[in-house]
Amino acid sequence: MIDDAGANEMPLTATALKASGGGVPMEKIIVAIHGVGNQLRSSTIRSVARRFGDRSTPPLPVMPLGYFSSAAGSNVRWSRLDAKPDDVLAKIGFAEVYWADIPAQVVKANDTLEETKAWGRTVVSRAESVYEKSVPNGNLTPQDFALGIGVVEELIETIDVLENLLWVTAKAGVFKFEIGELLRDYVDDVQIVTDFPVYREKILYRLHSALAAIVATYQETYPGRVPDIYLVAHSEGTVISLLGLLQALSNQVIPDHEDPAKSVDTSWVTFVRGFMTIGSPIDKHITLWPKLWDDFNMTSSTDESGAVVLTTGNQTPVRLPRKIKWRNYFDYGDPIGFKLESAVDLLQDKGCAAFEFATAEHDFGFSRYPMPGKAHNDYWDDADVFGHFIEDVVIGSGQAQPPANRRFASVISKCIPYFATFLLHLIAVFVLYKAVTATSDTIFTAEIVLSAGAIGLLGVLLTCITVAARIPRLVKPNGARWEIVSMIFLLIGALCVAYLPTDVATFLGERLPSLPFTLYPGDESAAKTALMTAAVFVVVIAGWVVPRRPKLSRRALLGSGACVIAYIIGARLFFDDSIDALPIWPVILAGLMFLYLWWLAIMLFDLTFVWHRYVREAVFVQALRCWRRREDAKPRPMMGLGPEPPPVGSPV
Repeated sequence: MIDDAGANEMPLTATALKASGGGVPMEKIIVAIHGVGNQLRSSTIRSVARRFGDRSTPPLPVMPLGYFSSAAGSNVRWSRLDAKPDDVLAKIGFAEVYWADIPAQVVKANDTLEETKAWGRTVVSRAESVYEKSVPNGNLTPQDFALGIGVVEELIETIDVLENLLWVTAKAGVFKFEIGELLRDYVDDVQIVTDFPVYREKILYRLHSALAAIVATYQETYPGRVPDIYLVAHSEGTVISLLGLLQALSNQVIPDHEDPAKSVDTSWVTFVRGFMTIGSPIDKHITLWPKLWDDFNMTSSTDESGAVVLTTGNQTPVRLPRKIKWRNYFDYGDPIGFKLESAVDLLQDKGCAAFEFATAEHDFGFSRYPMPGKAHNDYWDDADVFGHFIEDVVIGSGQAQPPANRRFASVISKCIPYFATFLLHLIAVFVLYKAVTATSDTIFTAEIVLSAGAIGLLGVLLTCITVAARIPRLVKPNGARWEIVSMIFLLIGALCVAYLPTDVATFLGERLPSLPFTLYPGDESAAKTALMTAAVFVVVIAGWVVPRRPKLSRRALLGSGACVIAYIIGARLFFDDSIDALPIWPVILAGLMFLYLWWLAIMLFDLTFVWHRYVREAVFVQALRCWRRREDAKPRPMMGLGPEPPPVGSPV
């Protein structure tokens, strides 16, 4: 565990806690490197130790944070579980590299980092630059990347709104919307690691000095013995870990912060036997920040003993007794973690054969966590994920079972946000419908029964209008496939109009302007249904004709919809004789509430669609991988409700 050394880094020392084990020598050390956001000291390594303790029979008790905390005056400490001497866990120690205090100080100063939207624009601009260099004759245009900026801003705005709305539920302990906090933490830490070399070097120095101290203390404690080190990294910590590993493997000089004339011993890398990454964004960093990886060119060879020898220029070769077993784990609902195909390409490009890692065998994707966003932190509570790494890499029992999909987790994760979107549309319709029926009692009390069926059909109709109008504004047109999807939803909406109760259709369509010709002579209800369907088409088309900017097209959709609804209801109530006896203000208030709820529903649909399309279906990451290979991205399956991304090892 690493203590904060203050503004100036102090030379790291180490202490060892010899808990239990009956004096059994330690053979393996698990070192945890945490991810983004505010982190309690020792909480990450405690989570890791807990997963190891669960492998014992019975499971070992969960220890308090103080059990893993470093003693006064020391900077590094390993701890051991309270295991029986004959238990394999008795030979394992646990330590942590803590670096959250470095970005925390920058965030607290509030004078360095960019606002989330502004930084998001730079990321899209960076992606555009990568695309222009890698695929100079590609299909994407500046307008497509402008759409990307609009979508990013739309998502950030939606997340902020939802977080504010669900503040009460979070305080009540009912439901916490975690995506907003996760987004801010991720943006802050990624900025610090990628855009500010001084802070990145400070974090990497923390990693190197901590691991060097752990090895030195081990060798002092157990003279003549060699430790086996296993790194367990999460989120942005995986990027830090890989950068540190590559620096050590290429034998780079890491200046000591206390005395720049000295350097940190990076020979710790020769003791690393395993590397576990969970929820890793390494692929995005490789593509969007290629200069981070420029200095790692090396040559790999194998000597007569089977050891891997890595040579960089005139540097002393680094010799690994065997390859580092790297295993990556990610959930499809995790917005940050993905498959690491670009990492495999990077290692090949850099001539680094230090890792046993291939996406076809060692990269594990699954659907295990039902709540999107929260999935990024759910790995810590997943015994199967850690169990696979423990059995496959740490213990090597030959009984490792890859984490499988959990039944219904994928369906629940995909359907919950879409159901919430429909529910918002339904509530919006109910609010307006109820206000109109209460005000116009002459029309509705005698002739139209307030029915769940009518409200349900109108809710589906409004949802179909939103979907049909928004999809073409959130994707790049590629042939007519997305337009066809939109038309299907538009036709479903038209069917909802056709199946409305006759009196409801008549009421809603009676004051619409008559068509210059009638398709249904003598059938008034059919004529009103046709007029209502035409009005639906007008609203949807209003969202199509404006430029492909999400916010502008959303305003066009809301504006046209508000005008049509105001005309239908206003004109109908204006000619209603009962209007003199009943106040009109409830309808006005209900109309404003209707528009607000519809606006929320549109934003939630946008967030859900983009989330499933570009994050869960990994379209964005796959595009980045293609660009890195100097290829244009191929079209992917259309809807987030489709199958999971291709299984590990499948072609893109």
